[in-house]
Amino acid sequence: MWSSPRVQGLWPSVQLVTWVIRGGLSGDRTAVNLVQRLTGSTKTEAFRQVRLGEAMGEADAATHPVGLPPGTDGTGEPLIDPEGSVEVGPNPDAPTAGVIQLRPVPVVPWHEPLTRAVRDGVIRSEAVTIIMRGLGKPEERVSVEMLRAAAEEIIADAAGVHADDLGARARHLRDRIDPAGVQLRWDERYENRKWRFGRTEDGTKTAYVTFDEEGAAWMESIVGSAMRPRRGGPRMVDAEEAERAERLRLDSRSNDQIVYDILMGALKAGVQADPSTTFGSRQPGIRVVMTEESLNTRTPDAEGSEFLTGTGYLEDNKDGVPGSVIEKQICISGISPILMDTSGTILDVGREQRLHTPKQRVAMAVRDGGCRIAGCDCPPSMTEAHHINEWAAHEGRTDLADGILMCPFHHNYVHTKKCQVERIEGEYYMVHPPGVDGERVLIEMPSKSPLERERIRQRAIQAANDAADAATRATADARAEEAQGASGPAAGENSADPPLRIAGTG
Repeated sequence: MWSSPRVQGLWPSVQLVTWVIRGGLSGDRTAVNLVQRLTGSTKTEAFRQVRLGEAMGEADAATHPVGLPPGTDGTGEPLIDPEGSVEVGPNPDAPTAGVIQLRPVPVVPWHEPLTRAVRDGVIRSEAVTIIMRGLGKPEERVSVEMLRAAAEEIIADAAGVHADDLGARARHLRDRIDPAGVQLRWDERYENRKWRFGRTEDGTKTAYVTFDEEGAAWMESIVGSAMRPRRGGPRMVDAEEAERAERLRLDSRSNDQIVYDILMGALKAGVQADPSTTFGSRQPGIRVVMTEESLNTRTPDAEGSEFLTGTGYLEDNKDGVPGSVIEKQICISGISPILMDTSGTILDVGREQRLHTPKQRVAMAVRDGGCRIAGCDCPPSMTEAHHINEWAAHEGRTDLADGILMCPFHHNYVHTKKCQVERIEGEYYMVHPPGVDGERVLIEMPSKSPLERERIRQRAIQAANDAADAATRATADARAEEAQGASGPAAGENSADPPLRIAGTG
């Protein structure tokens, strides 16, 4: 069970946590304090080890139960038979001959698939607490079975995926199975918003900000739009944009100083500022992505008025957005519909120009969710559009199907290493130049978009259902033929007999 060297290295911490829980804290205030003192780790690492130890201990207790003292459930309390009439247990005068010692049925925790995946080496130990935090806890709206199924879904595609991406997938899954929770989270963070001014000991003015979801998205968009050249943003821009980007790269100020000046300039100028002088071609704003089905998901209130209950997500960080916020954004900026078929192909514009249009870039952001290289977490706003068919070499068109998003580093890698990107049945694959043996290996380029992953999941479910239906029909047909062959043709069932007619039909 503990064959993996990586997991074996974790076992002492799990044993330590188990001892802490069962044997006491030896004067330390919390289990985290004790683990930190004994291991010398940081408080964050100690907290992670305690959480992981608790999770693995709970799963082990349910899946590999050990013997309990006769007549007890491990808590010292006597057990009762199913009818509640006969006590068995620690009472020495209680009859024992012929009495079955009852044992509680172990309850397998919802996170057992995660701890099992650690033992099997599918995910690293640090990913468990991140995934558990993203999926949340069982409650009235979300059952244990729903969370267990979500954990299994994450593990199924977890190979080679880093912990942060697994955490993002966990948060998206929680939003999918608990759309009401998206609204509750936004409301809670909106109530907790604050902007507090302070002063250091030497008199320097400071500020402390706790953002709500929408305010944070706006701030990130403002800073991200202005700082893209310093953070490795797209390079394929017009001459004016290139000149501005070069000035920013050569700026002697630190990134923190530039961000401060950007925000102060925006506050001072307000709505009368010319935003293009500060932010360039990509203006700050919030892009919310959702399916047509979610857009049409509405629930009537007590007065009969319908309100939007479907959810979406922010384009860049994939955080869930509740229906109430989406309706407000629709009032402000309207809707830009993007149609795609079941294979994920969208908007075949086919313009004869080098650069993809802004609308095409928006559509690719919805489909790709960021850089398409596996393991890269670069958001859509920091990517460039790569032409699958080289413009000069293959007279490539700027259709959406022939373009995908890549961060500048991986875009440069694909060109310098002379890699090709191929689209096969709606999915994208990178192919390195053939090696000595001429082998060409397809490397999957997965979408980072929750919308695209959900489309793939639904397509897989539909394919499985179609296969099951076909198998059922084939079995039924085979049984019918077998039954007919065994009994022979029934009376009247030959070519000379007239067709049967239901009485009363003419």
